[in-house]
Amino acid sequence: MNWITVKYFPLDQDLRELSQYLRARGLPHRITEEQGQQCLWVNDEAVVPALQEFLMQYSQGAVDLGAAPAPAATAWAPPSLGQQALQVPVVLVLIALSALGAFLVESRSEFILWLTFMDFSPNRVIPLGDSLAAGEIWRLLTPIFLHFGIFHVLFNSLWMWDLGRRLEYLMGGWGFLLFVVITGIASNLAQFMWSGAPNFGGMSGVVYALVGFIAVRQRIAPHPLINVPFALIGFMLVWLVLCMTGVVDYFISGSVANAAHLGGLIAGAVYAFATKHFYGR
Repeated sequence: MNWITVKYFPLDQDLRELSQYLRARGLPHRITEEQGQQCLWVNDEAVVPALQEFLMQYSQGAVDLGAAPAPAATAWAPPSLGQQALQVPVVLVLIALSALGAFLVESRSEFILWLTFMDFSPNRVIPLGDSLAAGEIWRLLTPIFLHFGIFHVLFNSLWMWDLGRRLEYLMGGWGFLLFVVITGIASNLAQFMWSGAPNFGGMSGVVYALVGFIAVRQRIAPHPLINVPFALIGFMLVWLVLCMTGVVDYFISGSVANAAHLGGLIAGAVYAFATKHFYGR
């Protein structure tokens, strides 16, 4: 029988009522002690997403097990796309802003100049220091919303939906927003220092920050919410190396922001080390 890790709990937390609640609803499970924590396991992979969300609400005190009515057998079905979306507002806003950025680029709107890392015109590039001194500090972050083509924004949005949701569940909305701001700025600075160009963009630096965070966090402080298959992490790292060789540039318009990818990856990994005692405990 293949048992699947769902969530860790503090060793001193009484889980008898939770166990009785799950058993009364016909959900096979077991609770063991693993590395100084209690670990809840189930043997049906199909119930894991819905159960993790239920346990997140339970940990936040939003569920009264004694008053909760007995659900039907279908209550453990995975939540709908709309239900999932409502639980990750930061991810939704990031995807929406990325779509807006792609639209502005495609329509060649002059508003783009307010979102680029440096303000520029055909005849002049305004130094970043001058823009920051004028209070335009948002320029350090806003290039992450600019996307150059439908496939660019779709690729980043799909990864944000898959990996970003996991981190928003883990960190909470404000915690995840802080992560995006810090790693987004780090990836933009890396790209600017490498290329010196004022016009670049894309959420992929933050996406690679997600990859770096998950890869490191799962080794130093595992958590079921970010239990991502190693093959997926491996694919993203192989893609990073492939892009750095320049091969991908032949198949897309423009060029890949490799420094942003690498900078984001490193920033996410450092963030995982810095916050290893936070989130999901």
